[in-house]
Amino acid sequence: MNESDQTRVRAGIREAFRHIAPEVDLESIDPAANIREEADLDSVDAINLIVLLDKKLGVEIPESDYDQITTLQDMTRYLEAHASRDPES
Repeated sequence: MNESDQTRVRAGIREAFRHIAPEVDLESIDPAANIREEADLDSVDAINLIVLLDKKLGVEIPESDYDQITTLQDMTRYLEAHASRDPES
């Protein structure tokens, strides 16, 4: 993944949080801690966050992968890995 993709993913995460949980300071969240607990997200907010990330970054996140995105670190890794894929592959 190139630096441009990494920057785009991280900006997308920040923007999605601004829409779903504007009070959350991502800099204060432990990247390895459960994101729902750290950001005080209920299940609807968590799903809305994933859907928004899907739309903003063009990364299809199947429901079967939701359990792979439990921390901010997981979210970043997942999105970076999938954002760099060619949609035709």
